[in-house]
Amino acid sequence: MYHNKSRSNRISFFIEKVFRGKTGVVISAALTFLLLVGCTQDEPQDKNIELIQGYLEYELTTPNKEAIQAHNELWKWAEKQNQASVPFSKEYSAYLKDSYGPYFSETGYDKLVRTYVLMFHLAADKYDYQTTVSKIVIEQNKDTPTNYYFTVYIEYEKKGEDKVDAEITGIAILRPGGIEEIKYLGDKKMLRTLLSDD
Repeated sequence: MYHNKSRSNRISFFIEKVFRGKTGVVISAALTFLLLVGCTQDEPQDKNIELIQGYLEYELTTPNKEAIQAHNELWKWAEKQNQASVPFSKEYSAYLKDSYGPYFSETGYDKLVRTYVLMFHLAADKYDYQTTVSKIVIEQNKDTPTNYYFTVYIEYEKKGEDKVDAEITGIAILRPGGIEEIKYLGDKKMLRTLLSDD
């Protein structure tokens, strides 16, 4: 028993001596540095938020020259087929899959392609305007964790006119594999402006 107490005293004496000496200063400084660095790191982002943000940045920074070129080439290809209704060309399908596929679930991607794929890019090209995303705020719905509300702050500029600040709000519904659906909500005036020559 006396032997254990003596050993315990020697260990605590050694630890005390180390922390009083230069080694202790170095260890203390290293621990303080790690603590400070750990506290200043951003919280790890939700992967769903990253998906939504990536999609919105791509979709609402318009026009995208590659998107316009891919779409124009599709129409040239369709005219050569000389049919009223033709499936997408392999090149166009590959472009869409590369551009949108990483953000969406399989069924979400199919819905997007059937409905309004490239709508902002095509309208921007047709009506000579440009939009730039300046900020995106995304919040997960507490009651339905697969739903995320978003607000996209954009700068909108029609050729020859002043820039206008605008907001686009909506909801992204997530499923395993990615975004299942994007719905634009709120004041639709901005969306109508972006999609028409008003």
